[in-house]
Amino acid sequence: MAYSGTINKTKVKVAELIEFAFREAGKTAEEQTPEYIKAAKQALFYILQSLTNKGVDLWSVKTYLLGALQAQTVLDLPEGTVEILAANWRYLQTPNVSGTLPITNPDVGTLFNGNNQNLLLHATTTEEDNYFGWTYTSGQIITQVGFNAYAPLGTAIYNLVYETSADGITWTTREVLPTLELKDNEWYYFQIDPTPSHVYYRLRDTVATTFSLRSIQPSVVQQDIPLAKLNRDTYFALPNKQFQSQRSLQYWYNKGVTQQIYLWPIPQDNFQCFQIVTETQFQDVGTLTNELYVPNRWLNAIQSMLSHRLAMQLPSVDLNRIQYLEGQAALNLKDAENGEEDGAPIYFQPNIAPYTR
Repeated sequence: MAYSGTINKTKVKVAELIEFAFREAGKTAEEQTPEYIKAAKQALFYILQSLTNKGVDLWSVKTYLLGALQAQTVLDLPEGTVEILAANWRYLQTPNVSGTLPITNPDVGTLFNGNNQNLLLHATTTEEDNYFGWTYTSGQIITQVGFNAYAPLGTAIYNLVYETSADGITWTTREVLPTLELKDNEWYYFQIDPTPSHVYYRLRDTVATTFSLRSIQPSVVQQDIPLAKLNRDTYFALPNKQFQSQRSLQYWYNKGVTQQIYLWPIPQDNFQCFQIVTETQFQDVGTLTNELYVPNRWLNAIQSMLSHRLAMQLPSVDLNRIQYLEGQAALNLKDAENGEEDGAPIYFQPNIAPYTR
């Protein structure tokens, strides 16, 4: 007996979802006018956004590392953030480096070991050696690296790779970073899988012949400490929002047009890192030839919801058919929601505090 031997290779395009919805609504291909196809795309967009509001998109949960400077009150969240599921202050151990690379560049030392606490200095690579490196006396495991941008004219573009070496001659690429456009003094952190300890590390730009940074922070993640979430009223009731501390304890999530986190207390130094777990919006529907960025287990529910919504907009659709499609949409949505679990046990912990006047 022959089987396909493949999994998740069947892809459904937007046009196929719409065509299927027309058929379920009892309409022929000749009745699929450009106007109705446009309406179907709009309906599909609204369906995806409604699922975001339901909080069922576990596949859209993303984790970000955000840096903060001294006295920084607000963290801008990535575009498309819908909700914050967790926010942690990250405690990092930053081992002192024993040497820097290239050894012919005397300014590289300002990037490490806290030598540029105020982030006023910077180092620039040369055309021949477009990298910044660091070394340790003996092998050292690094699990996270952060760097601070130098962009006095506004923004700087970085195309960096993170590399390690045992001898300083042969280098192995461990991480290829996305193209970054960073503002002056902006931090970018990335976490890496623990690799065998190495003596030599570097960040190399694969496009620019030279590039500049204010600081590099190679670290070992020690602990993620949760931040308590405040509501708007509690945050605005804080008497001193500019109070500084070694680490932030709480935050308020401002769900405005621009998604932001307001920290409290605010950082007292320039080397703060936060881990933010977010729920993000679905990707746009795009063109008819695009695929939806959803797992296959949700396609049946989305298809049923589109068929029902389209049937309500099209002329001369039998009421019994509309009611049937409505029932199918509700049933398939429930099935999909029931499958959107991680299987972990649920614990309830009361948060009881005394009331005082």
